[in-house]
Amino acid sequence: MSKRVDIESFAVSQHAIKDYMSWKSGNDYMHEARVLISSRGKIKYNSILKVIPRIETNNSSVDIIGDTQFDSDYYGKYTNEYQTFSFINGTLIIKGVDRWGNSIEIDITSL
Repeated sequence: MSKRVDIESFAVSQHAIKDYMSWKSGNDYMHEARVLISSRGKIKYNSILKVIPRIETNNSSVDIIGDTQFDSDYYGKYTNEYQTFSFINGTLIIKGVDRWGNSIEIDITSL
């Protein structure tokens, strides 16, 4: 299990998810988005998947409905409790780890 983020990162990440949801009509519920995952400067995964962002009372999350390749290496849910999120120019960026413990960056851009 990953280490919990500090309270400031928790709040900043929640705002990033909210900003992504407000960025474009339709981003606030299940939608298709380009999901690009990189590690150590190399692209590891790039596909169009279904994404579900959620803002809840105690924490916020992004669910990614992946294909077989995605599901074998990455998690289907990322939360602001354990990962850090930022929002830059229409792209939600998640910093976390894959199922093998490798650091990854997930870039989600709605279509």
